Amino acid sequence: MTATLRSKTHKLLHGVERHSRLSLFVHLVLASAIVINVVSVIFDSVHELAERYYLQFAIIEIVCTLIFTVEYALRVWSAPDDERFSGRPWARLRYMFTPMALIDLLAILPILLWFFTSVDLRFVRIIRLLRLLKFTRYSTGLELMLLVFRQQLGIFGAASAALACMLVFSAGAIYVAEHEAQPDAFGNLLKALYWSVITLATVGYGDVVPITPFGKFLASVISLTGIGIVAVPAGILASAFNAELRRRENEYRHQATRQLMGKRLTERVRHKLKSHQEELGISDEQAQSVLDDIRDVHRNESDEILTCPHCHQPLHMELKEAEGNSSTQKP
Repeated sequence: MTATLRSKTHKLLHGVERHSRLSLFVHLVLASAIVINVVSVIFDSVHELAERYYLQFAIIEIVCTLIFTVEYALRVWSAPDDERFSGRPWARLRYMFTPMALIDLLAILPILLWFFTSVDLRFVRIIRLLRLLKFTRYSTGLELMLLVFRQQLGIFGAASAALACMLVFSAGAIYVAEHEAQPDAFGNLLKALYWSVITLATVGYGDVVPITPFGKFLASVISLTGIGIVAVPAGILASAFNAELRRRENEYRHQATRQLMGKRLTERVRHKLKSHQEELGISDEQAQSVLDDIRDVHRNESDEILTCPHCHQPLHMELKEAEGNSSTQKP
């Protein structure tokens, strides 16, 4: 079946043909546009540079926005060839409401706000910085991070609920202990909540501190509790990362075993394994370690089978053939 222009466009933009020169060029251009645009936004926030290089910053903004607009339009146009929406009605509309498509839309939205509305330019600059989120398409590490966050969303929700309860409780306790002694710093629960957030996060700016004995005692307990509160999500995230990396390594091991089963490590097989490695985000060291393990297993298995010194065939095959010949020769 001949690939259509739309399917080729989908494969090109979504990196299906990773080793194609055209695909590498397109993704290099898109990634460079993101980096250049974000850097220009940062320098554009400096008043002196913004006045001196206004034209250059404007040209960079227009060119990058045109690139992102063409990319967004092509992604929406080729959405029916996405396996997630293939054969489903309103495929393009469904794609437009996916998280990455919304990020792509935010990438071209600032210049429209700039031209057609009187919105504050500082707000436009902040929106333009969101273009950095597009970089997750070109970074395996960021893609892995987002995947782990999605997988552990329920656990993080439970940890966040516990953290919210602790914040409210500690804010109420410190308000009761300090609001009379420091009405300016702890005059209401919102001010106390600010102190609670800074303390539980173990940041401790020191701009607001308790002065009463009971307040100091509460601050000590809340600070120690904050260490555990922060450590729990970090531990969950580290464990989830480790589990996902192990799963990907096992999947690569399975695919490598299938590719090497009875075959030599030819250039074609090496090319396929490299593609699997890039898709799974496996490092070169991990991939080499897996291949070494597979070779060791095959070497041990081959050593256990006696082979003929002349034809190098397994001896049990020769025995079966001999038995078959002897049975046919019997009257």
